[in-house]
Amino acid sequence: MFELEDCPCSGKNLARFVQPAILAVLARESLHGYLIMERLTNERMFRDQPPDPAGVYRILKGMEHEGIVSGSWDLQGSGPARRRYAITDKGRACLRKWFATMTAYQASIAALLSFLRDSLEAGAPAPAGSDS
Repeated sequence: MFELEDCPCSGKNLARFVQPAILAVLARESLHGYLIMERLTNERMFRDQPPDPAGVYRILKGMEHEGIVSGSWDLQGSGPARRRYAITDKGRACLRKWFATMTAYQASIAALLSFLRDSLEAGAPAPAGSDS
């Protein structure tokens, strides 16, 4: 049986939004990976399904390779060295681009929601052969 909880229509797969969310966190302060994960988990969009830690570290590594964030080893304190990440100027430009892109998406999503609502309210008959 097909479960809608696992369907893309559930909106649970927000992996594409992890990068701009990381940039937004780092725009406020430089942090270790664990604290980045903690901040993301506290954000409303990730409360129902926190991002995968391995995926976040993979994204951070890719962002560092692209020059969007910089990483350095923090040797202070007890325990093993930890990687501390900071947003770069290129990363701030990328975050501004994400904001512009997401703002445009927001307008498109509003139009799509209106279209979906109108379609649902129209009470279109169920397709032939459906049990509804």
